Amino acid sequence: MNYEQNLKELEQIIQKLETGDVKFDDATNLFERGAVLCEELLKSFNEAKGKITVIRERLEGLQEEEL
Repeated sequence: MNYEQNLKELEQIIQKLETGDVKFDDATNLFERGAVLCEELLKSFNEAKGKITVIRERLEGLQEEEL
């Protein structure tokens, strides 16, 4: 799954848990799935952050040259 799909699924899980209409076992399973999604989202975010940092460092190294 991609970042947006994971985020959407996590939002749906949160909504279900907030209603309080979920059986205990189902709530436990939803909470566990939510934790996995959080880990995946954080991993994706950190990867993107790393890529942006590398790009910024490359751009900072560029200098204007006279023609």
